[in-house]
Amino acid sequence: MIASLNCKSQDSETYWKLSTIYREDKTPFKGLTVDAMQEMLDYNFHFIRKADHLQFELPAKFSVDLSGFKSLSQLQIRNHEYYKMYSQSFDGDIFKVKFEDLATTTASQKTVMEFTRMSKAAYEDDINKEMARQKAVAGKINELKQQLTSSPLILLDPLEKLPQKSQVIVDDKGEKINLLIPKDIDLKKTGQIKTEQFGAIKIGTFVKNAVVYDIRHSKKDYGLKQLAIWVSTDQAGFDLAIWKKERPNRLIFKENGNDVIGYELDYDAGKQKAIIRSVFCLRYKKVGQAHVFVYADVYRAQFGGNYDPLKEMNEILNFNYQMLDNITIQ
Repeated sequence: MIASLNCKSQDSETYWKLSTIYREDKTPFKGLTVDAMQEMLDYNFHFIRKADHLQFELPAKFSVDLSGFKSLSQLQIRNHEYYKMYSQSFDGDIFKVKFEDLATTTASQKTVMEFTRMSKAAYEDDINKEMARQKAVAGKINELKQQLTSSPLILLDPLEKLPQKSQVIVDDKGEKINLLIPKDIDLKKTGQIKTEQFGAIKIGTFVKNAVVYDIRHSKKDYGLKQLAIWVSTDQAGFDLAIWKKERPNRLIFKENGNDVIGYELDYDAGKQKAIIRSVFCLRYKKVGQAHVFVYADVYRAQFGGNYDPLKEMNEILNFNYQMLDNITIQ
């Protein structure tokens, strides 16, 4: 009888959701860490446990086996390389995933993701509400796509050919990449903390196999919104056609060969409306073992003040587009 009951218990399903994230020593989060932890909470993890198997239904459908659960990458968390997971355990109605937050230099880095058990009815109610919300959001974003397709808010100026000069940059292995660039700009390895993801390839200031070159214009400086050259020798492949389709909220405005311009759309929960989060321009070429991306993303959502954010968005986009058209990867 005891063996039968144990077998039944192991086969039964239990229902769980992420409830809170906190430092193990209870010290408060500070600075940018507050936003990073809130982003993790916003994943709204929900899973069903059956024996050693965790079947996640939010934020997406995927599964994890407890015996092999050793990294936050298995939860599809962005920037997971900054978080070093060191334990996970069930204790009654609580499931704890513990990790070190390597993105901060504070003394307190040990962090806990705490999941709580819930009833099947409450779990299913959560899932149904989230599915309805996602459907409504997708509908509003598709409406905005249709509006932008018929009435674009991107206004591109005519391109002009600028006087050029030769420039040599190197990848992280020291291999040369020959360019032609406008005479009015210079290239400098970035000292700023910046990171971008191109398919499976991540490039950033402190990312392995990567180097970033900012452009420096003699008269114009748009900071992080300005075009940069992103170089990686990551062994992962890159397919521009797949990149253009991999995000459902991406809308292509114009493409010409390996040049692409478009919108990144999002949903503003506070305003309950679809918005243009940013606009981007991109050129890609493989040179030897190096992936070379000439890329800029102009975040309209970050603009403030008593001026027209759409006008400024187009001003910076046109500057980047002009530079892009006059940079040749040889």
